[in-house]
Amino acid sequence: IVPIMSNGNNKVMWTLTATALVGVGVGVAAHWLFQKWSHGNKNKDSNSIESSSSPSKTATGLDVGDVDERTSRHAHAAVDHANPLIEDEQFSRNRMFFGEENQKKLEEAFIIVIGLGGVGSHAAHMIARTGVKKLRLVDFDNVTLSSLNRHAVATRNDVGIPKVRACAEHFADVVPACEVDARVEMFTADMADELLSGNPDYVIDAIDDVNTKVDLLLACNKKNLKVLSALGAGGKSDPTQILIGDITDPVRDPLAAKLRWAIRNRIVDKTASDEDNTERYKRAIANIHVIYSCEEPKAQLAQLTDEQKDNPEQYGAVPNFRIRVLPVLGTMPAVIGIGASSFVLCELANKPFDPLKIQSISHNFAHKTHNRLVRREAKEFGNNANKEGGLGIADQLEVTYILERVWKMRSSFDFERNRATTRNMNLTRFDRSKPALPYNIVLLTEQEALWLDRETKVTGSLAPMLLQNCEHMEVDYSQYNNKPSTSSDVSKEQISLEGLKEDKKDRGTQQPSSSSSKVKKPVHPSLQRKAPSLETMQHVHSKLLAMEEEWKRL
Repeated sequence: IVPIMSNGNNKVMWTLTATALVGVGVGVAAHWLFQKWSHGNKNKDSNSIESSSSPSKTATGLDVGDVDERTSRHAHAAVDHANPLIEDEQFSRNRMFFGEENQKKLEEAFIIVIGLGGVGSHAAHMIARTGVKKLRLVDFDNVTLSSLNRHAVATRNDVGIPKVRACAEHFADVVPACEVDARVEMFTADMADELLSGNPDYVIDAIDDVNTKVDLLLACNKKNLKVLSALGAGGKSDPTQILIGDITDPVRDPLAAKLRWAIRNRIVDKTASDEDNTERYKRAIANIHVIYSCEEPKAQLAQLTDEQKDNPEQYGAVPNFRIRVLPVLGTMPAVIGIGASSFVLCELANKPFDPLKIQSISHNFAHKTHNRLVRREAKEFGNNANKEGGLGIADQLEVTYILERVWKMRSSFDFERNRATTRNMNLTRFDRSKPALPYNIVLLTEQEALWLDRETKVTGSLAPMLLQNCEHMEVDYSQYNNKPSTSSDVSKEQISLEGLKEDKKDRGTQQPSSSSSKVKKPVHPSLQRKAPSLETMQHVHSKLLAMEEEWKRL
């Protein structure tokens, strides 16, 4: 402060300056005294919290008195965690998205996450942040330095402690009301009843060992529990190729291939027929969803050292686990884990989404499928879209949409996807009286398509079983003026998928010469199906009618 000297007012100005300096000094002193008082009260409150909570357990389920000093920073989680005003604000965005009632369902849900590495930790982390108040975390392993590149919450201070404990402690900082049952256990078939107890609403499998995954998936199937299994994230880098589907969908995931083989090998009964074993396999995988990447791996397992080759049993976390290290870009487990949590949360909150289950159809595959549709239209329905009066036919982009989004590369009648059906898929009309546009096209195997074309030719519209509201073998064909489309009379029993192949051979009018004859491969068992049930046909019809309504509205 510089005094102003002018017009003989020196004495007055010096007086004002002194007064200002005294005022500033008093203010600084008061502020310093307040800070000292506030700091003393804060320490007093902190000490009282520690002393009151030390004999009991925190919200993580860990005994504060038995843990080291690093855990004391989480002790506050046990204090005033149920403040409704704080919780209302913390989960306000969730309520806006899910709605009040559905958010409450989530908060009351019970979810188990098994495997708390890169994928599982991110899945559990987001589930806790969404407000789920009951979690069980299962993992036998400890946090390591090399796992910090992908773990959701672990820090260097957590290295050496169980992964489930690291997650439980950190979750308590964010969602104190979340009850975390942290189990430092390895999942085995013998432990299944205990670790899956409590009637969980969903199980997330984030295990990276094939045999242990099979134990878990078969245990979930036995208990009729919903399970989402995360497949391989190692060696991959493109998050745009992550998909969620059935266990039969992944085609570029080595872990998925091993998993399917292992499950089939476990449940097969060598004394039973192929049909019975197929049904057993279908039941075993019925409730299994998978989240996976269809990307080709960009890196391979690290090679074993000479020492590891000589004594492999001395390495690995536990006996019979893989020893070779898999390169992992930390972003991929994170995206897969968050994707898994999003799928599970939306399912439980009655706001499910319809994920893309399969990799994008190649331009070449879509082109060939479209060409087969055009040829079928000309041959079976006498329709040429390029000629005057011709009916419209779905273009190649629409065919791609039908394959990927509508039928997801599955038979419209059987809803399954395997190598045999994928290579023998055809598009045809569901209702013969309507054009071959997306709302009237079904994806079928060749045998199924031939059967449907013959059925609809009898009526000129829908299959007789739909019009008569009965199962296929109960259809009365005599009420139609037109006979089935064959060169000779075909009995009611012959108009079926099983009789189609033999019937087609009987109608042949020309026997090929021995020099030009070719031995045809037998039809794959998955293609030798019976006619679809009335329920299946009604489901397909309803889906197409909804599509037609939306198509015409747009």
